[in-house]
Amino acid sequence: MLSELNEVTDHLFIASARSVTDDKLQQKGITCVINCSMTAPTYSTSNIKYIPIMVEDNEKSNIGRYFEEVLNIIKEEYEEGGKTLVYCVAGISRSATLCIAYLMKHNNMTLRNAFRHLKSRRKIIRPNNGFFRQLIDFERSLYNETTVQMVRVPNADSPDCVVPDVFYELCRGIVWLKSCKNSLRL
Repeated sequence: MLSELNEVTDHLFIASARSVTDDKLQQKGITCVINCSMTAPTYSTSNIKYIPIMVEDNEKSNIGRYFEEVLNIIKEEYEEGGKTLVYCVAGISRSATLCIAYLMKHNNMTLRNAFRHLKSRRKIIRPNNGFFRQLIDFERSLYNETTVQMVRVPNADSPDCVVPDVFYELCRGIVWLKSCKNSLRL
């Protein structure tokens, strides 16, 4: 899963940094790459549009400030007949957040449906809690309501241990207890 370029739509792909190669970009017809990994590319950027988005994968990072810019780039590339790849280190949090935001705004999906759609295309996605809060705010700004809520994990040691209900829906909270406890140590 980490070595694949996963198709989100006919013009949008998501991946990990390790999976991006010249051959794969050419094979998929990628014309624009959005790198939100903080690392330099190991592939040629001479024949493609290359957009670096410098954002760290932590709950305090403001990825939402890039939503409009990135979503417009993806839409414009599509309108010009191109295809865009969005990637981060593992293709799990940052790139997933941007792809979900795109699906919400330009495919008119709710946050819950955008998350489910992306999860069906790349099983390992898991935007961090801070990014999910920003997606919730973004959904509210688009539709004046939200379909996802942050919920407390039952039996957690701390009342601050919360996850998006779509995560809890998938795992019933079992897997997230440890990650939630670790995130409280930041």
